[in-house]
Parts: sequence; C-alpha cells; structure tokens
Amino acid sequence: MTEELAGREAVELGGSPAAIETRDLVVRYGKKRAVAGLNLEVPRGTVYSFLGPNGAGKTTTIKTLLGFRSPNGGEARVLGYDVVRESLEARARIGFSGEISSLYEHMNVIRLCKFCRDVSRSWDQPLVDRYLAIFGLPKETKVRRLSKGQKAQLELCLALGSDPELLVLDEPTSGLDPLVRRTFLAVLVGEVATAGKTVFFSTHVLSDVEAVADTVGIVKSGRMLVSGELDRLRETHKIFRVAYAEAPPGEEIRALRALPDVSQVKREGRSVRVRVRGEVEAVYRALQTRPYPVLDVDGIGMSLEDIFLEYIEEEGGVR
Repeated sequence: MTEELAGREAVELGGSPAAIETRDLVVRYGKKRAVAGLNLEVPRGTVYSFLGPNGAGKTTTIKTLLGFRSPNGGEARVLGYDVVRESLEARARIGFSGEISSLYEHMNVIRLCKFCRDVSRSWDQPLVDRYLAIFGLPKETKVRRLSKGQKAQLELCLALGSDPELLVLDEPTSGLDPLVRRTFLAVLVGEVATAGKTVFFSTHVLSDVEAVADTVGIVKSGRMLVSGELDRLRETHKIFRVAYAEAPPGEEIRALRALPDVSQVKREGRSVRVRVRGEVEAVYRALQTRPYPVLDVDGIGMSLEDIFLEYIEEEGGVR
C-alpha cells in the first residue's frame, strides 16, 4: 500500500487527528512571502481561532487551504487531502464563509438555496431551513435587501448546507452588531461544535475567541508564534508583581531576566513585574527565594488580549 493510500485509509477510518496540517508552508505574492514557513495543526473536532494582525498571512493561508492559491513551498493537507493534488476532494468536505460576501445579490433566499443544492455533492435543505429559522431570515427576500448581519448569517447557513466536516470562516463577525454576533456565535457552539465538526476561523474580535474557541494559534509575518489550547495558554502565561523591601539593584534585575521562562522584566519603583511563559510554578518558587528581601509575590492572570499583544509586540528588557 502506498503512503498516500495508507494516509487516505487512516482518514476514512478516523485515524488522523488533524483536520488541517501544514508543514513549512510558503506562499508568495511576487517577491513578498505572505506565508513564511507556516507550521499549523488543527485537531479534529476543535474550534480553532487563527489570530494575527493585519498582513499576518491569515487570509492567504485560508485561500491556500481551500485550493484557491498554490503554495510556493512546503505542504498542506485538509482532512487528509493534499491541497494541490486533491483540492476538489477537500473542498467538497469544507463549508466556507468569508468576510466579503460572495452571495448572488439578485436571488432571493429560496432560489439561492436551490442554486447551492444544485452545485453541491450533497445538500441538507431541512438542516438549512432549521438554521434559517434560528436566525429568522426571510426566505422570499432578495439578498441585496438583507442587512450585513443577515448576509453573514445566510452565508453560515449555506456553508452548513452540505453538512461539511470542516467549517472555515474568515472574519465571520466583522461589523456585526452585538446581538447578531451573539446569535451567530451561539449557533457555532450550540449547533456546530457540539455536533463534532471542526471549526477554523480567523478574527480580530478577541472576545469572540474567548466565547467559542478551545484552541488558538497566533501568527505574525506568515509564521506561527504559538499554538495550543486556550486554557493551557492561560495556565502557562502569567505576570508576577514582586515587591521588594528596597529598590532592587541592577544585578537582581539581570538575574530575574536570566530565569528560565521569563519573557519580560519591568521595574516599577521598589517592585518588579515579571512576565512568564512556561513553567509558572517554578518561576513563582524562584521569585519567593530571592537573595534580596522580598515582601510579597502576587500572581496576575493574563487575558487572551495580554497574551496576543505579548507575542505580536515581543516586548522585552527592563522599562
């Protein structure tokens, strides 16, 4: 049995844990590398949020995963299928919704559903009808008369119509009002994620990530900076405020910076703020046994926004 067939059999039998996997993926626009050696792994059945600043390569990565752009290096597989050689097989199993609407504005909702059914390998209209009812979308109304929020909801309904194994969303809640966004996210969690499907979405709205994602990846300049379960990232990222009896000398600051897993040290009068990535408890014990008198060591949890900004800005040193 060839390696390719063996891999396919594993996927069909549910043996592959990864819904999306890239290895050293490179995608160029001319001389610019929009994706620069990206290593990404999205476990099956997870809600994975793909985070990064503008220009980080998120949309380019998504286009490549969908087979709309060819990589210039490395490899990528979606649901076990190579995105270059087997893009049609992969896309048949993916539901996609982008930030920019791709709906046919002249059609009404019923006609658009029929069109999608005719071009899909499989279609579950009762499922789509249920989602249309959840969102309260008018079936006889033409798409051009729908609000931006209604169009986003309609795109999600249509993306789910083929009962995909993987749902890929590019900035799905951008510009939506809070009520529409809450309903949209509730469907993702209550209707999609609980059905065991994999959801992969990019967004700038970190509150959305904290509401629905269980795994996150942070990218910058087309490279993965950190990826993991959200709860685990919170456990391994912390800020300690160390209060000294007297202002610590420079040699103590340098010693703190040299501690394993310390990413930043910032002086604040007689106190020092220490950021940690990694073995939080080990650093905590080290901070309690300093050679200079320590009055208190107070731990402060980091929010996802704190963690995101730390990796993107990569601040360090003493301030």
